[in-house]
Amino acid sequence: MNNILNAFELNVDLAVEAHELARGAANTEIPGVIEQVEEKEYVKVNTITIKDTAGAEKMGKPIGTYVTIQSPPLKINDPYVKNEIIQAMEKSMQTLLGNRIKPGDTILLVGLGNWRATPDSLGPKFIEYSPITRHYHQHAPEALVEGMRPVCGIAPGVLGITGLETFEVIKGVVENIKPAAMVVVDALAATNVDRIGTTVQMSDTGIQPGAGIGNARIALTEQALGMPVIAIGCPTIVNASVIASEAIRKFCFNSGAMFNETQALEATKTILSRFGGTLGVTPQEIDDIVENTSRILAMGVGKSLFPGISQEQLELYAT
Repeated sequence: MNNILNAFELNVDLAVEAHELARGAANTEIPGVIEQVEEKEYVKVNTITIKDTAGAEKMGKPIGTYVTIQSPPLKINDPYVKNEIIQAMEKSMQTLLGNRIKPGDTILLVGLGNWRATPDSLGPKFIEYSPITRHYHQHAPEALVEGMRPVCGIAPGVLGITGLETFEVIKGVVENIKPAAMVVVDALAATNVDRIGTTVQMSDTGIQPGAGIGNARIALTEQALGMPVIAIGCPTIVNASVIASEAIRKFCFNSGAMFNETQALEATKTILSRFGGTLGVTPQEIDDIVENTSRILAMGVGKSLFPGISQEQLELYAT
């Protein structure tokens, strides 16, 4: 897998995948990296903590905490699975934010991505279904449920549509409203097709928009913005080179043919050359996956920001 990633200059968005690659076939522990696994009835929660620069270099990820919630396919929209994911997200948000925000603090929600492209519309959809309350505090406080904090949201779009860098837009908003923390949601790229529609990643390290598809923009981090930045993402695409390589490898294994990785990579590069050397693949049911996932993420974040307030009440404040 590392050869494929290097040959096609692919970024590994998911910490669990980076951890698997770093440990390698020998499955050896990584100095400076700690993994904890919690099995629930419907979901599995992996918490990977990168503690020092040695671990960060080996993982190819910044120092911080990465929580990965793995579940059955989200497209099924099972209410029991949904509720357990929301509960896991609520607990993980508390872990990632700690005591760094107070009940009355303003929180900024950011939905990254292109609302015109379904696989990249997870962020904007998240904003659509999130409880937004800041304007009520200013103009209609009587319409709020007691205990609701000010929350605002923005879907800044992408450079190709707006002509504006995401960081420029977010930096301007932050300077004006001065939120205590920011939650950023974006679609991710996976290196395993089984991750699409089954995985939610949360981290306290911020996010670099476009990194998964080789179009990295300025990173949204605590260092750059001066406040905690919680990044949440779900894989919606897999690079075609990964699928092609795995298919060739499996064919050779099943047929008894000799697998030559160099030749397999060259053949894949030749086919993908007409697409600029890369091609993102997404499943046919991506509409359902994005729709259901964005609703789950909105409620998972909402329940953590508005503790004690029911999901039914939160849905009344969605945009």
